[in-house]
Amino acid sequence: MWWLRAKLLIIYSALRRRKIDAEIDEELRFHLEMRIRENVEAGMSAEQARKEAAQRFGSMLRVQEAGREIRRGATLDGLLQDFRYALRILLKQPKFTAIVTLTMAVGIGANTSIFSVVNAVLLQPLPYERPSELALIWSSFQKMGASRAPASGVQLREIRDRSRLFEGVAGIWVGNGTFTGDAEPEQVKVAFTTPNFFSVLGAKPALGRLFLPEQDGPGINEIVLSDGLWRRRFGGDPNIIGQAVRFNSGSFTVVGIMPEEFLLSFPADANVPMDIPAWVPFQGNIYSQPKDLYYIRLLGRLQSGATIEQAQGEANDIAHELRAGFTEYNDENLQLEVVGLHRDVVRDIKPALVALFVGAGLVLLVSCFNVATLLITRASTRRKEIALRVALGATRWRVCRQLLCESLLICLLAGAFALATALLGLKLLLAIRPESLARLKTINPDWTILAFVSAISLGCGLIAGLTPVLETGRVNLVETLKEAGRTSGQVKKRFRSFLIGGEIAFGFVLLVGAGLMIRTLIQLHRVSPGFNADHVLTFEITPPGGRALQRTSFVTQFEGKLYALPGVESVGAISHLPLDDYPNWYSSYAPEGVSEEQKASFLADYRAITPGYFQALGGELISGRYFNDFDNYSGRNVVIVDRLLANQTWPGEDPIGKKLTVEQFTDRGFASGWAEVVGVVEHIKGHTLLKPLRGEIYIPYAQSAREHLSFVVRASGDLMALVGPIRGELSSLDRNRAMAKVRPMDEYVRKAMAPTHFTVVLASLFAALALLLATVGIYSVISYSVSQRTHEIGVRMALGAAGRDILRLILKEGLVLTVSGLIFGFIASVIVSEYMQSLLFDVPPVDLITYVIMAAVIFLSALLASLKPALEAASSNPIEAMRQG
Repeated sequence: MWWLRAKLLIIYSALRRRKIDAEIDEELRFHLEMRIRENVEAGMSAEQARKEAAQRFGSMLRVQEAGREIRRGATLDGLLQDFRYALRILLKQPKFTAIVTLTMAVGIGANTSIFSVVNAVLLQPLPYERPSELALIWSSFQKMGASRAPASGVQLREIRDRSRLFEGVAGIWVGNGTFTGDAEPEQVKVAFTTPNFFSVLGAKPALGRLFLPEQDGPGINEIVLSDGLWRRRFGGDPNIIGQAVRFNSGSFTVVGIMPEEFLLSFPADANVPMDIPAWVPFQGNIYSQPKDLYYIRLLGRLQSGATIEQAQGEANDIAHELRAGFTEYNDENLQLEVVGLHRDVVRDIKPALVALFVGAGLVLLVSCFNVATLLITRASTRRKEIALRVALGATRWRVCRQLLCESLLICLLAGAFALATALLGLKLLLAIRPESLARLKTINPDWTILAFVSAISLGCGLIAGLTPVLETGRVNLVETLKEAGRTSGQVKKRFRSFLIGGEIAFGFVLLVGAGLMIRTLIQLHRVSPGFNADHVLTFEITPPGGRALQRTSFVTQFEGKLYALPGVESVGAISHLPLDDYPNWYSSYAPEGVSEEQKASFLADYRAITPGYFQALGGELISGRYFNDFDNYSGRNVVIVDRLLANQTWPGEDPIGKKLTVEQFTDRGFASGWAEVVGVVEHIKGHTLLKPLRGEIYIPYAQSAREHLSFVVRASGDLMALVGPIRGELSSLDRNRAMAKVRPMDEYVRKAMAPTHFTVVLASLFAALALLLATVGIYSVISYSVSQRTHEIGVRMALGAAGRDILRLILKEGLVLTVSGLIFGFIASVIVSEYMQSLLFDVPPVDLITYVIMAAVIFLSALLASLKPALEAASSNPIEAMRQG
């Protein structure tokens, strides 16, 4: 327990500091007086005796300092003294303290904001039980060139039965459903799941229970509600558990309510939204459906101790067995891919977040370099003070520790301000976040964030504080005290130039990154999505009736009523609206004359549309015709294809009149049949604005009446003013129908651009901060250089140098620093920009236009920063300048 006694003695000594200091001083005075007395007795005069004793003891302050260092608790006491002195020094220079603190706070705050997002999205586990065990199982059909595809019910059953490494495998598909009954009908997103979905996910209800895994079959009319729907539609009544509600023309028993914070976390291409209002079991027997009806997303939970790599090996074996046992899977060369759920969820947003985090780190480095430059400049003006302290007895370590304490105190103050800056930054992030970050509804600072702020504040203090400490350690005591009236000696220009060059280099990297993202956003705005989104209102409905003729009749009547509304110019409908998140419909097709082996390589997106769809959306007809009323259930099968599919299928030929086998949705399910191409339209970007994915085949809705339909209404005037009349017309046809996702079409376009816009805003902000800090750094260095060369400038002017010569001399110093930084920045930008390739669109990573523009921006900023001190030097009075020197 010796260490405990030592700690207690240190604390006791620190508490009795003043008494112990007085005892040490009294003892030193006693020994000094004894020496003086001995000298007097030896025959010296009193003055000689005191002088000899003082020389023998050396500096009294040094001896007192050494005495204090000997006693226990002196280190803690010395640190407290250093911090108190540092606080007094900083309070005496409020302008300097404010500039340095705010400069550091900007860098720390930017990093804290981005780290909060990175921590919540990339580092924190998903909010489920044992989330590391969750994995998605994707299908891949190599002959069709389709990857990350859903599975069929038969696949789900076979994988679940054959797997030994998965504790459970569940399926989910998201569609639409409508609540009816006494209240106003409401159409919502609904998740159709296998009964074991929640148990595999590891989710628990807030009220009631979830589906029972053993009830795996048709006819289970149970429903689970989200907290939001429960409170909005049912008033938060806890007695709703066990009661029946009207849903999709049937009666469903409410068995559970999910917690308020419950969200699903699936990758974007799974088409499973985060916030789903209702869950029901699959209503049909999914295991008896066609083996190649792929629409179910598979979620698995690994056995404890199993790894993704092991599961992938098992999935390869299962895929081989399925190909051997089922002709459909062998013909399509089925493969299975196992991916960790968390890894897959962040797959698309990770590159942007990592790039932004690196950008925030560069801003922090620029801040540190700037603060280090300011601290060096300030330390150089205190060289005589420091030399005097050393001469009076202070050790060099004590002086260096004092400077470090000042730096750490600045960074602690900066850390406090950075928290406030980070909170403002988080509000900005939440305001402009894309849908891929939608689960970041709130980010509450926790111990992780506080630890991060503390760590980087301490790190910044050490980085920024060590530079003046190293410079002070090289102070020549004699030469410094010999300086007459000059304020200080020259600080090592090479190191100071290195700091400014680093600021400029990192600033240039950030400016180039922001420039590339801005050009990407400009290119996105220039890209035509294949339609005209202006003055277009969209909404979803689920047409009534179980048969195609009933749905078609309802849709035709409804469109007729919409045409009659004031301001409506055209009306159409489509099964899958462009840029929407409704689960995609894609399948194979085959033109005439291809072999069986070639058929597997033709894959397209399918869309069922009404005759007026392209006119309402503003699509472009290239050749042929649009659909008309004669293209109905009893007419010949016809299709319209887009330019992308036409060029891939019939390169150099006229597609009109060509025939191909297509997939159609009938009353008996999906079936294949021949259809004739009657029109070619421009390709519409249905999934992303960045690049086309697959060609599209359009089928008349009357020949392929899907359950889900999005209406497109082109109108003049206020689009939202049409919502009430449209809802009234829908109710007049069927009071149990409801509109959902009512929004202008241009909102879908903005949503598609949101991730790029998010990255552009933050990258531009970081670049602007770096440019501002670099400009301030250049200004401070040139100003300091001018102040140190005042005497030299006076001599030059006295010997005949003109003002323009002095101006050119000072500007040259700033511009040389700038050019040096730009050279290193250019090299670093070329390296970094290659890693931004996935974030760019139609812009090369090494874009000379961007590089030249950003170099010019930095060069101009440096010129302006150097101009003010240069003009002051050029207009100075040579006589006064020589006197000041």
